[in-house]
Amino acid sequence: MTNCEWREKIGLYVDGELEPREEQGIASHLQSCANCSAAVLEQQALKKAVRVAGKRFTAPPELYASVHRQMQPKKSTGLWLKASALAASAVLLAIVAFAWISRPSASNATVAQLIDQHVTMLASANPVDVVSSDKHTVKPWFQGKLPFTFNPPELAKDSPFTLIGGKLIYAQQAPGAELVYLVRQHKLSVFIFQARDVHGQVSGTNLAFTVNGWQQGGLRYYIVTDASREDADRLRELLQDANR
Repeated sequence: MTNCEWREKIGLYVDGELEPREEQGIASHLQSCANCSAAVLEQQALKKAVRVAGKRFTAPPELYASVHRQMQPKKSTGLWLKASALAASAVLLAIVAFAWISRPSASNATVAQLIDQHVTMLASANPVDVVSSDKHTVKPWFQGKLPFTFNPPELAKDSPFTLIGGKLIYAQQAPGAELVYLVRQHKLSVFIFQARDVHGQVSGTNLAFTVNGWQQGGLRYYIVTDASREDADRLRELLQDANR
């Protein structure tokens, strides 16, 4: 990872601080570099963890009062060290919170397994087995590979979503489909299984990802993405309409 010439720009890319030309270049590079893709994912997850932890954990009033007293000019000598210690404690708290809250529970093993599959897809140089933006190419590819069928939505020309392709996966030893969509710079995995074959929660939460799940027509669907909840909800609506 450290030998890649793009590696030093990963942080700037995640923070949106690159010029448009460089941003486009690194976005293209991520399609073929699993190491840099994994690095982007790690930094995005950490940023989201710190942001969520900051909203969830608030300092007590006495801590604010203590910091205010320490900021008096006559005590400025040791202020930097004390402030640094507080900052380090806050970062440590955020990291611990991230590790604890995002840890999947036993009852949510299916969601945890699908998140792992989504992460694997993001880091892969070849994320899908059938590459096509045409649903009439992707859907027939699954015929004979799965004991069920489904309908990918028909995307309008002005739709923000683009179908990348699909692949065959397994969860709880049951075969399923993974469809991969792109919305702006974010990828969304749509997992589809027979409802009778996959057990566990239909929906789940994770600090780094949005998980949107539902059951329809004897099938169970999951959307896993680091895109916004609104994007996941919109794609869910399209899938539900296509499979009524």
